[in-house]
Amino acid sequence: MENNFKLKKYQAIALIIIIMINKLILNVPFYIVDLVGNGAIVNIIYISIIDLIGLLVIIKLFEKFDGKDILDISEFVGTSKLKAIVGLLSIILLFSVAFITIIDFSNVLHTIYFSSFPLIYILIFFIIGILIANLINFRAISNIISLIAPFAIISILITFFARIGDFDITNLTPVLGENYHTTFVMGLLNTFAMYFIVYIYFLKPLLQNQTEFKKISIISYIISVIMILLTVVPILTLFNTADGNEPINSLFLLARQIEFGNFIQRVDAIFIMLWILSIYAYLSFVIFLINRIIKKIINISNEKMLTFSTCSLLFGLALIPLNMSHIHFIEDTVYRYMVIGFIFGLGIILLIWANIKYRKVNSDDKK
Repeated sequence: MENNFKLKKYQAIALIIIIMINKLILNVPFYIVDLVGNGAIVNIIYISIIDLIGLLVIIKLFEKFDGKDILDISEFVGTSKLKAIVGLLSIILLFSVAFITIIDFSNVLHTIYFSSFPLIYILIFFIIGILIANLINFRAISNIISLIAPFAIISILITFFARIGDFDITNLTPVLGENYHTTFVMGLLNTFAMYFIVYIYFLKPLLQNQTEFKKISIISYIISVIMILLTVVPILTLFNTADGNEPINSLFLLARQIEFGNFIQRVDAIFIMLWILSIYAYLSFVIFLINRIIKKIINISNEKMLTFSTCSLLFGLALIPLNMSHIHFIEDTVYRYMVIGFIFGLGIILLIWANIKYRKVNSDDKK
């Protein structure tokens, strides 16, 4: 792998956009709506403010630590043992994400498009692509992401505006949802929607210009909030989710219903190819990051052999027989708490601890 490659500003923003788009593809907007109902729009504004405050706190706490990620921070405040523990927790989270992503998306493809095609072949297709991308280098993964990201954004914009005339805005009321407790207290669990913040903890060492860390994070955040709104509104106005029935996937269903006269139909065929590439690029980056974390923990030299191991483990996990209810429980409950705990618990605690120690060390040096 190419260790010296660093992300430019656009590449870093594209990376975060792809991370968010993959969560939108995998029905995270439905889980937001399912929790708070018609209060989803107000809830998104509410959690966006909370997540933004959390993001700004994280950016501020990282100021003194150029070229360091959360593993380096944990080693600074503790020892290599703490670094190993944090690294292990990070690997568990990232592997869970990769497992949920590949299983959920493969099942969606199998159910909607390739029902006569064995599921294992779809899984093999993704694993081989991820393996090849990581065997080449990080630059290749970044180039793919940079190419796909703008088209993926356009696909979501089209799915929104192509059906805007069919929106039933009466479904948006009551705008505050069922009650205050559901929208503003239980709704706090929807802070997991800004999942990309997990990757902010690992982003800084990957940047070519680390002074742009704050700008990259905020720009990506604004785009992410807009995309969440663009995917939640159609669920509320087109799919009646008040009865708790979950569409197989809202974006897929929207895309399948788009037609431009009699000349352009089945636009979803184009979009599904874009979303397959998005998932592939995203999973390639997740495996790259897992390999990077493992290397930091055990100082392994042969990263290519590590790639074979991580891809094999992901494939093995993906073969575990789970039905869709199990997958949705993991994604809606277990995964939700893991993300919130990492972003607002473990990560911020370590950063605060590191800043306290940094000030103490500096003050001792001045004496």
